[in-house]
Formats: sequence, C-alpha cells, structure tokens
Amino acid sequence: MVQIEPLGILLAALFVISVGGLLIWMFRVPKGSTMSAARAYSSLSAVHKVLVAITDAFPSERAIGLGCRLGQEQGAEMLLLNVILMPYSMALDDPAPEEEKKAENALDMGAAIAQRYGYKVTKRTVRNRSIPDAILHIAEEEDVDAIILGVGVKSRASSQWGKTSLEIMRRANCEVIVDKVPLEEEPMAADEKPDISPSS
Repeated sequence: MVQIEPLGILLAALFVISVGGLLIWMFRVPKGSTMSAARAYSSLSAVHKVLVAITDAFPSERAIGLGCRLGQEQGAEMLLLNVILMPYSMALDDPAPEEEKKAENALDMGAAIAQRYGYKVTKRTVRNRSIPDAILHIAEEEDVDAIILGVGVKSRASSQWGKTSLEIMRRANCEVIVDKVPLEEEPMAADEKPDISPSS
C-alpha cells in the first residue's frame, strides 16, 4: 500500500504552482503591448485616403503596392501625385511637353499597378519649385490621412529624396510612410547596364 506523506503532497503542490506560474508568465501578453497593438490597428483603420508621390522610377511601384495594402481592408481612396520640378529660370506655366509626357506615363503605370489590387485611383500632376511644398500642399488640399514616399538608392539622388522625406515628415499634418528600396532590388541606371551588343 502506498503511503502518502504530507510533506510530499506539499512539495508536489509547490512544484505544480511554480510550473503554472512560469507558464503564465511566459505566455502572458504585456498590457502595454496589447494597448500599442490596438492603437496601431486603430491608426491604420482610420486611413481612408492615401497620397502616393509617384515617379517613373522603381521605388514608386513599391510605394503604390504598399498604399494598396494599407488601405485595402477599409477601401481607402488613393491619389497618385506626380510633381514636375520647375527651375527658377522658367515660369510655372511655361511649356514642358517632355516632362508632361513623363508624368503622364508614370501616372498611367501607377494606375495600372493599383488596378491589379482592384483600386481605381485619382491622378494629378502639379508643377512647383519644391517637391515637399507640392506634396504637402496637395495632401492638405485633398485632406489625406497618409503620405507614402518611395525612396530609391541609385535611380534618384539619395540626398534629394533624403531631404524631401525629412522635410515632409517634419511638416506634414498626417501620417508619413517612407519605403526605401533595398540595394539589391534597385534597378541599374542606364549608364550602369552592361553592354551586350555584339562585338565588331
């Protein structure tokens, strides 16, 4: 006959309580984390209009995809904006057919990307002396909830987009998301592509 000692019962109970307490501690979600996650979800759910600054460079394609995913659940509107940077030597309304054509092609490309996600977008082209000023002005005028910027490494001077991003983040009254393209995904510039023409 097995004899049960009170001391053994006590030790077994203490062991069970210790293991149980350890498991609870390990799997418990901190209260602060739960609140942070709830705030993040609430912030994303509040995004009903997104502005994506687009160029004909690869980074903007990523930014459009990011914008679609960001607003997909709540059916957010998307505004594709192309800024034509005008030099001070020209008036803002001076003819710039080449730049206008580039802007049109870039916006069409962006709209086609968004269409893959089931998005119908609004396209706008504006002229300005400053890219940040143009983006921020349109963001306020359109009452957007988020601005998405695609930042490349080689296809656009990093110093230019770095200053642009910092200026927009500093002055914007809405959320700003900057998507930087990994170096290995950056397309080669025209002068960096290998010469594959047949040798004479």
